[in-house]
Amino acid sequence: MFNLFKKERKSNNNRKYSSDEMCMTCSHILENDKPILYIKREAEDGRYQFLCEDNNHTDSEIRIIEIEKIIKKDKEIERILPLEIGLELKRQYISGKGLELKKFIQDGINNIIQKDIKDNKVLMTQLYNNGEIVYYNGRNGTWFDWDMNGKTSWFTVCFNDKKRMGYISIAIFKDGTVSGYKWGNYGKDEAESISLENLTIEDTEYLVRLLLQQTDDKGIFDINMNDINWEAPIFLEQLEGTKEI
Repeated sequence: MFNLFKKERKSNNNRKYSSDEMCMTCSHILENDKPILYIKREAEDGRYQFLCEDNNHTDSEIRIIEIEKIIKKDKEIERILPLEIGLELKRQYISGKGLELKKFIQDGINNIIQKDIKDNKVLMTQLYNNGEIVYYNGRNGTWFDWDMNGKTSWFTVCFNDKKRMGYISIAIFKDGTVSGYKWGNYGKDEAESISLENLTIEDTEYLVRLLLQQTDDKGIFDINMNDINWEAPIFLEQLEGTKEI
C-alpha cells in the first residue's frame, strides 16, 4: 500500500512523468464526470491508468489522452505523481460523506456555543471571527496526533482577544469518541469536559483520511474548517503505523 503520510518517499522510477505523455482513462471519467478511483502505473512500460469504479471497461469506453487533461479534471492527482512503476492505488468516494462529517462537527460545536449564549456564559462578540472553527493541525500535524495520540488534531473556537485563548476544542478519537474541552472567562476558567455523539469507526477513518489528504499532505495548517475540501475522494492508504509497505 502506498503511504502518502511520508514527507519523503523513495522512488524506483526509471523516468518521470510529463504532462503531455499519454495515459489510459475511460469515457465515464471524461464524459460522465465520474470520479477517478483507480490509479496504476504499468510495470511493463510505465504508462499510467486512471479509471472509475467500473471493473469491466469495454474497448469502446477506453480513452487515450494526455496526463495534463487528467490533472485538469482532478487536481488531487498531481500531488501523488510520479508513482512507482507497478504501483496501483485505490480511492474511495461516498457522495456527501465528507459534507455530512463536516456538518456533524460544525453543528455540534455551534450547539454548545448557542447554549452558552442562552445561559449568558459567553457572547458571540467575545469569540474570534464570530465563532470561526479552525482545524489546528499546525502544532503536531494530523498524522502525529492520529498515530501517537490516537485522535485527530483539534477543532477549536478561540476567544477574541490578544492571547487568542481557546474556548472550545474537540477531536475525534480512534474509537469514534468525539470529545474535548471548554474554557470560560477568556480561557482563564478550569477546563470543562465536553463531548458529542460518537462516530462509527468507518466514518472516523474516512474523516481522518480526508483531513490528512486535504490539509497536511498539501502543506496546509491551521485552516478554517469551511476552507477544507470536504467533497474530495480519499486514497485508501493504511492508517495504522508509519511503515511504508
